[in-house]
Amino acid sequence: MIRDPTTKSWSAEQWLLGGMVLALAATCMGLLLGPQPAASAHLIALALLVASLTAALLMIRLVGRSQRRMEAMLRGRASGEERAMEALRNSEAQWKEVFEHNPVMYFMVDATGLVLSVNTFGAAQLGYTVDELLGQSVLRVFAAEDRDMVQRNVAACLDNIGQTHNWEIRKVRKDGSRLWVRENAKAVRRLGDQLIVLIACEDITERKHAENALQQSEMYLTEAQRLSHTGSFGWRVASGEIIWSEETFRIFEFDRAPSITHATVLQRVHPDDRARVQRTIDRASLDGNDFEHGYRLLMPNGAIKFVHARAHAVTNLSGDTEFVGAVTDVTARKRAEAELHEAQTNLAHVTRVTALGELAASIAHEVNQPLAAVVTNAAACLRWLNRAAPDLNEARGAVRSIISDGNRAGEVIQRVRAMVNKTTDQRAPLDINDVINQVIGLVQHELQSHLVSLQLDLAPVLPSVVADRIQLQQVILNLVLNGIEAMQPVTDRPRELVIRTRHDEAGQIVVTVTDCGVGIAAENAERLFDAFYTTKASGMGMGLSICRSIVEAHRGRLSVAANIGPGTTFQFTLPLREEDHAW
Repeated sequence: MIRDPTTKSWSAEQWLLGGMVLALAATCMGLLLGPQPAASAHLIALALLVASLTAALLMIRLVGRSQRRMEAMLRGRASGEERAMEALRNSEAQWKEVFEHNPVMYFMVDATGLVLSVNTFGAAQLGYTVDELLGQSVLRVFAAEDRDMVQRNVAACLDNIGQTHNWEIRKVRKDGSRLWVRENAKAVRRLGDQLIVLIACEDITERKHAENALQQSEMYLTEAQRLSHTGSFGWRVASGEIIWSEETFRIFEFDRAPSITHATVLQRVHPDDRARVQRTIDRASLDGNDFEHGYRLLMPNGAIKFVHARAHAVTNLSGDTEFVGAVTDVTARKRAEAELHEAQTNLAHVTRVTALGELAASIAHEVNQPLAAVVTNAAACLRWLNRAAPDLNEARGAVRSIISDGNRAGEVIQRVRAMVNKTTDQRAPLDINDVINQVIGLVQHELQSHLVSLQLDLAPVLPSVVADRIQLQQVILNLVLNGIEAMQPVTDRPRELVIRTRHDEAGQIVVTVTDCGVGIAAENAERLFDAFYTTKASGMGMGLSICRSIVEAHRGRLSVAANIGPGTTFQFTLPLREEDHAW
């Protein structure tokens, strides 16, 4: 029977109330129609009836209240369940949206490698639709040479259920192009005890290209450092940590390590250079300025290496000072320089001997003068002694003159021997004016024979320079002889040679030799210092080249300039102190 939806059913309290009314009506009819009881019985029955009715009414009220509460609770529960279902549907839609369009490729495969699920983004990244991949082997999207690796990785996941595994591998798109991915995979059990593997793939193609480019760049840099024997290093001043490149470890012959300390470096430094290297390090750590220095390494086998280091100071993001630098193994260069220096020394010795040969007459004159004076004074001494009354005071004076002239002759011979002898560098503090005066003593006769007047304009008080006396004498001698020769054609003016010394603002000793000869052409000025270039008919073209090498070996500079008037001025400079170099 179908109930009319518009008809309302009675509630439980309505049914209970109706029953109580019928019971009351039946009781009343029984009292009215039945035998007449006593008045007290009527009252008792009526009281019981009223009490029953009252209890029934109370019961009806309680039942109605409980029913309303139950209905309200049921309506609330139904509403909550509806809201929960709606929220579940929304959440499912959101997660589906995330799964489908999240920029990560998601795959679900079974234990045999068949694709059970793939998101839209993942399929599109590989050039497929979702339907084209579902039910296919996952090996389809991998290169043939990588498929064994894929199978091993899936097997490892299945052997370790619940553990996450990751690897990097190449995937193959539908068009054959390839991309690098990082895969994170985990095997889990589904309902029904089915094993599946969940895989999330991140495209790392750009990162791999950058890594490959970086590796290639590092390979080029490493090879370039190996070929040039130049290593790189970084020094964090705050921590004292030093980072070396592979070539730097090779130069110092240490095993590779993440970092080293200055104490380790100093172990390799030659004992004679350690204090100076430590001073350079301390100074750089305090002032934070760029530095450059050279020093020697004493290797475990006793061999000595020469290295040159240069570093640039930078400030990192924390505001601390760091140094980035390079260290070069210059041992081969130093050996070549030593051989060249020996050859130059030999050649300089030859030119000195040649120059002295040209001054043979002048030297003979310088020696003959004191020898002649010795003979004269000896004869005078004899005369004073041969008198009837010997004049001992005059004899003593003559003997003293003999001694003085003998010493003068000995000094000339000593200077000549010093310039002829083949010696190594013997640098010591010296007065440049003394060096010039010693050279003038050898060329006095040459000046006189060529009618050249010499003017000396020497600064009275000059600081000492650290130099090799014989080598500087050779430079000055060569410049003086060149000046004398340059003035030989001059007949219309006095032949004057001026030698000056001074101390300039840059802290250098400056020596100039000025003649008033025929001068030099501007285009030939620099070529004068080239080996084997000469303007003399009988010249070898080595004198000025050797002079420049000597001056530059003393960290000075030799130059030439035309005078405002006739003639030429040669100038060389010498630093007052040697630079802080180990070699």
